[in-house]
Amino acid sequence: MYSESRVKQGYEIMQGEKKERWMELAERATVEQDPVEMLKLITEINQLLMEKEQRLVKQREPSNS
Repeated sequence: MYSESRVKQGYEIMQGEKKERWMELAERATVEQDPVEMLKLITEINQLLMEKEQRLVKQREPSNS
């Protein structure tokens, strides 16, 4: 588990950076009370993270130039 100070430290670092949309959606999901809306948020978070993973994998692939 993360210690409270470590989590707070990471949060403070993020305040100075542009948050990614999935992070904003995750924050909303933590307080969402409607199960249908929460599922929509989680579905979108999942899609965004899969797209990010695909971009990162492509960046790591050697170019065929």
